[in-house]
Amino acid sequence: LQLIFILLILGVLAAGGGLVYAVYLYRTLPDPTQVGERIISQSTKIYDRTGQTLLYEIHGEEKRTVISFDKIPNHVKQATLVIEDAAFYQHPAFDWRAMLRAIIVNLKRGHFAQGGSTITQQVVKNTFLTPEKTVERKIKEIILAIKLEKKYSKDKILELYLNQVSYGSNAYGIEAASKTFFNKSAEELNLAEAAVLAALPKAPSYYSPYGNHKQELLARKDYILERMKEYGYLDDEELARAKKEKLEFSPKYER
Repeated sequence: LQLIFILLILGVLAAGGGLVYAVYLYRTLPDPTQVGERIISQSTKIYDRTGQTLLYEIHGEEKRTVISFDKIPNHVKQATLVIEDAAFYQHPAFDWRAMLRAIIVNLKRGHFAQGGSTITQQVVKNTFLTPEKTVERKIKEIILAIKLEKKYSKDKILELYLNQVSYGSNAYGIEAASKTFFNKSAEELNLAEAAVLAALPKAPSYYSPYGNHKQELLARKDYILERMKEYGYLDDEELARAKKEKLEFSPKYER
């Protein structure tokens, strides 16, 4: 009985300490209203003398052009959602089921193999936190995600994500990625192209169409299209047509 009582006391103290630490983090972590300012640092664009032809962009090593939510086609948003966070509009800032699955996988493998992050968590992680995989960073990520969803709508957060995420080849955001890989605006992307771009953020270097794993990229593209069908975004005819769509990638840009 004494041992049980001691364990209960230790459990209460640990829970109380964890709660105090969580409150401390909530009050001291960055204000998520700064997220737009930190993400939306656009490239300087250099045009030819006509003002029509873009020659190159300057923003360190980044290419980025921010576009509004209404300029991003629905099929681009849907392709991103089904592969990154299918229940984005249903769950709160974090998805406890995905986190539980990630914990089980990590325990089995003995290291941080999965993170279970929602799109909201990815926005705050990429904007405010370091890439280290620790329990403390995960706690900060969840707290910041909760704060972010108190400030912004789901649509706004998805807009921030699509303007922030890295697609590889120094392209950040859907507009820069569309221009980099297909030489067109995001508004002009077809279904297959949207699925290709949605496939890249998981591992931009590995899935790059200019690398050695192009077939894996195309397989992931088809998987995303099938997921879109599964979630009711496509019918059978649209799925078949998108899978057969011929993709024409822009020539790789070399400095």
